[in-house]
Amino acid sequence: MGGTSKDKNREFWGVAPNPPDLRRNFQGISMSTPHILVVNNDEGFGFMLKEGLNNTGQFKASLLHTGSDALQAVVENSYDLVIVDIAITDMHPGKLIQGIRHAKKETKVMMTPLMGRDLPRQFKELSLDGILPKPFFVGDLPDLINKALGRIPPPMAEPVAEEAEVEEPEVVDVETTPSVPPAPVPPMSIAERRTVPILTLPTVSHDTTRFLRANETEILRLLSDLNREVRAEAILLIAGTNLIAQAGMVSREKGEELTALVAQSSEAAAQAARFLGERAGRFTQSLHEGDSYRLYTLTLADGILLSLALSTNVPLGMIRHQCRQIAEKMEKYII
Repeated sequence: MGGTSKDKNREFWGVAPNPPDLRRNFQGISMSTPHILVVNNDEGFGFMLKEGLNNTGQFKASLLHTGSDALQAVVENSYDLVIVDIAITDMHPGKLIQGIRHAKKETKVMMTPLMGRDLPRQFKELSLDGILPKPFFVGDLPDLINKALGRIPPPMAEPVAEEAEVEEPEVVDVETTPSVPPAPVPPMSIAERRTVPILTLPTVSHDTTRFLRANETEILRLLSDLNREVRAEAILLIAGTNLIAQAGMVSREKGEELTALVAQSSEAAAQAARFLGERAGRFTQSLHEGDSYRLYTLTLADGILLSLALSTNVPLGMIRHQCRQIAEKMEKYII
């Protein structure tokens, strides 16, 4: 779809006038919205990070692609936090950090290391306010950023249940009460055994899983592109029972829990497809729909699933169209 990201956002909100409010609730805290500058020469990753921050509703994020532009912006504007990618090329990232601190001592600084790597010791010695690892889950951003800003919200208080009157338990004399053995369970007949499905979770070859993980950056970019169109609570790329990549608002822990449920549901649907005589032995698409949310899953290959949890306000036709477009772009990563 053409147009700028702002145009796409307007298109989405025009489709879904009442999207679910997924912003965190900071009860009892009055804080202004922190302004964050993302410095990243990878346009796709930088845009994904900026959008992920803005979509939380907690931060206002801007993006620049060079260290020189970032340093000038810090001098001319007020930022609460600057996130510097280690891979910027026009200047040494350490020099940029020193320049930021010389210009604005109060500005906090995070660094993003290379994909799947730790931050080198020379940068750890710069007394950074935080590290944003690659890959990261969008749902984890608020906690990581708030920690770097020193504004971690307090845990929400658990509701206190009213004490109910408890009846005194009946005292039973164990020695004088005869024990009653449980009734024996009759063995299951052969006919009954045939009706009980044996659910075997899908498996994907190690080579395929390894290749998908090796291309996680590009896959994350595709999922983020899809999320800009449909604004899902969660978008998951699943291989077997493994969560390969995730976009949306849920945390990594919730994403992994949802992955396990989707994998089980997909295998149960595959058993039904085979029972019904589906030519491919599986259903290409599945849909579970509720009053407020729907869970849509598209099978890209055996055991490889693209699953979305999102508001029912988004038209199903739009979901299918956008998912098929992303699926075509992902074919080259499935070996």
